[in-house]
Amino acid sequence: MGNSVDALEPVPGPADWRAADLLAEDDWHRVFTDAEIEAIGGALDHARRINPTLDLTAMTTADFPIGAFGATVADLQRRLIDGRGVMAFEGFPVERYDIDELRAIWWGINLHVGTAVGQSWRGDLIGDVRDLGTGITGKIGRGYTSNVELGFHCDASDVTGLFVLRQGATGGVSRICSAVAVHNEILKRRPELLTRLYEPFTVSWQNNEPVGAQPWYDLPVFGRIGDDMTIAYVRTNITCAARNVGAPPMSDTEIEAVELVGSVAAEEGMWVERRFPAGTMWFANNQTMLHMRTEFTDHDDPALQRHLLRIWLSLPNGRALPESFAPFFGDTRPGAVRGGYPSRTGELVFQTA
Repeated sequence: MGNSVDALEPVPGPADWRAADLLAEDDWHRVFTDAEIEAIGGALDHARRINPTLDLTAMTTADFPIGAFGATVADLQRRLIDGRGVMAFEGFPVERYDIDELRAIWWGINLHVGTAVGQSWRGDLIGDVRDLGTGITGKIGRGYTSNVELGFHCDASDVTGLFVLRQGATGGVSRICSAVAVHNEILKRRPELLTRLYEPFTVSWQNNEPVGAQPWYDLPVFGRIGDDMTIAYVRTNITCAARNVGAPPMSDTEIEAVELVGSVAAEEGMWVERRFPAGTMWFANNQTMLHMRTEFTDHDDPALQRHLLRIWLSLPNGRALPESFAPFFGDTRPGAVRGGYPSRTGELVFQTA
């Protein structure tokens, strides 16, 4: 189906929400039940009996049987793909476990949710979100290893999951926004720019390109199949591609179109804000949602510094993607494993150095 026609029609469905809609329903976040916590703890005990070192490369869904939590996972998958596109669970007792156990719990749960894809050229299937001083605007900048504010964006996978182990001293507030709502607002205000956003832009690989590939790829911000809209948006990876990696320069109109996505998302009434406490696991559909994080300040004591575990997933119930998204995502079929960055070494790792 042609993007030039679809771009001129509003996108319907539950993923088109404003802040008031999400707050009125308030069913997108809840506290873990005692039964769910017990089921997850029991799964870890089972995994340790089979795999005493908790080697994540060897762990399977059978090794981590989640029992009663399985119904929660099925509901999560449905909500992410066919619902609002976001779900958060709070109150997991992180203080009961050491970091290796928490990493195993996060991995074991997500084996049931979907299939993990790499978050960098290193092949990291679990990323450690903490300040490593990388910044975001340079050729190798990555937001999750910096403490700077990250504007509204989506990650390079179908779904992002975050497990909050510790918050920093101040800041680190998350905001979530419907990309579908942003699309429909731009349609009302600047339809000519929306049409351009359905056409390819050059996007920097941020040093994660496959071996032998040029350091940028071509991808539109929006794509659509029928009533299903898809977004791919990291503003700096587009607007800095010419400066950082020699991609073709952008026109003023193209820059305006890309900047408009972030500015509409940032408007009051578009987003919901949370400083998710330690023990929160939350998930967002990157095809229908945008998220951001405010700048944070860490504690001086490394043992108290901000630390989250991140995972990028393909879901078995994922929707088909437009063919225009194939240059990055590869397989666009429904339920395909796609997105992420290929490991240059062939290795898969479970933490960020």
